[in-house]
Amino acid sequence: MIDFAFEPVAGDDSWSPDWQPDHPELSSSDFCLGYFKADRRLIIHGVDLSVHLLGEPVVDFALMIDYATRELANQHSISVEASLTQHQYSFTREAEIVTLTTTWPPGATAHLTWSELQELAGKAKTEAVRLITTAHPELRNNAWLTQTLGRPPAA
Repeated sequence: MIDFAFEPVAGDDSWSPDWQPDHPELSSSDFCLGYFKADRRLIIHGVDLSVHLLGEPVVDFALMIDYATRELANQHSISVEASLTQHQYSFTREAEIVTLTTTWPPGATAHLTWSELQELAGKAKTEAVRLITTAHPELRNNAWLTQTLGRPPAA
């Protein structure tokens, strides 16, 4: 079983309904490096890979896990890292089993199926866009966000 959720960081003003960005149209850098930070609950078959530090932008994590999944479709292993925290995630695929090793928590290793990783990547993207557009409905039509993560789920 995989238990996954973003937990928005209370100190990140971008989650507040009163927050206004510095410029009208948020860009990839804004979403991946600046705003909508969250801690992450990630427990894979009993192995806790959760990160509760200063928060990572939800979009950065979603894109990182999506990229790793797409690359593993054609190669045996890949390592990716979070843009702000530089936490590294190493994936190795042997047929239908994927081994995930992280640098945070240090040396944590979990095993999941290929289909579970694909589902996790999709859920991370969907949940990231859902959280952002719930906090700021005006971002439902942000071109970069919808082209990159997809449309938010129907309300």
